[in-house]
Amino acid sequence: MRKTSGYLLLLPLFLFINGCAMKWSPAFHEQDVDRPTALSVQLSEEAQSVLEKADDETSLRTSIKAFEKIVEENSGDYDALKMLSTQTILLGTAYTEGRRQKSDLFRQAMVYAEKAMYTNSDFRALINEGKKPWEAIGPLTAREAEAMFFWVTALQYEFKEGMSLPGKIVNLEWLHRALVVLDHLEQVAPEFGNGGVEFAKVICYYALPKFKGGSKSKGDYYMNMAVQKGEKRLLSRWARGKYYYPILGEEEKAREDLEWVARQEIDKFEDLYPWRVHFQEDAQLLLK
Repeated sequence: MRKTSGYLLLLPLFLFINGCAMKWSPAFHEQDVDRPTALSVQLSEEAQSVLEKADDETSLRTSIKAFEKIVEENSGDYDALKMLSTQTILLGTAYTEGRRQKSDLFRQAMVYAEKAMYTNSDFRALINEGKKPWEAIGPLTAREAEAMFFWVTALQYEFKEGMSLPGKIVNLEWLHRALVVLDHLEQVAPEFGNGGVEFAKVICYYALPKFKGGSKSKGDYYMNMAVQKGEKRLLSRWARGKYYYPILGEEEKAREDLEWVARQEIDKFEDLYPWRVHFQEDAQLLLK
């Protein structure tokens, strides 16, 4: 009787842990191969024009809708899928309040990135055999670099802004999976990202425990690499000022980085335009 009572007491804990666990399921059943049409090409040109003006929530949502129209016409359009992924991440982190709402967007961004990877026929075959994305990345090439990167970025934002503390603890394995994807990305496209890949590795190495591959020294190494490779983008200096230096207690250095981002002429940098706007506005907000 006491043993049964013990099980009953533990049941809510098991259910809670299971509820926090992040699960993966394929979302590609409705996706076709890339079949561009005259209309999808026209929609792509229009969407690119809208994207270049997306500097607030309203214009970003308009841009997302423009890229959604492309996918409605051609569900296997790699460029549209990857752009939907990164813009959905930005919508979640910059213009959305509420953990659940953020989580929904970050997970949708992961799905878009997976669909973009799925346009690789060898990756698609492995997924159709039952492999998961981090198990099937072998065939992915530099062509799919952005899809891999956005998948990891969406996952990391999900950890940072979408998950509760118990959720982060239960789902640590996902950050190890992110590191697996980043290692592959680094191999097939070593020059990709202008520091973005390196900073994504910083997050993994700092967040993971040692037995899962975590390493502060590796994190420090990749942070330096991110800044060295990121001269053409705002990302690395913004990320170092917002996340890295505060963890180390280096508040003055954090402020210097944020002040640097805040005073730059953003047209001189190569980050995607809506992200450039966000990095600068966020730096200015943090400085206040």
